[in-house]
Amino acid sequence: MPRGGFTVRRIGDRWELVNSGFYGRTVVLHTWPRENHAEAFAHCYRLNGRTVEELLAAFR
Repeated sequence: MPRGGFTVRRIGDRWELVNSGFYGRTVVLHTWPRENHAEAFAHCYRLNGRTVEELLAAFR
């Protein structure tokens, strides 16, 4: 499993976790409902080796 390069993208009514550099653009690793955006971004940050506190600080 890669240690970075994870991103979250919104497609319609859901968020998708992808890692285009490692798996390609068409492979969706996980999905969340649109209203669960905070959970999706927190998960993505953790997979990229960052803390949730860094995520929260980015939006202050």
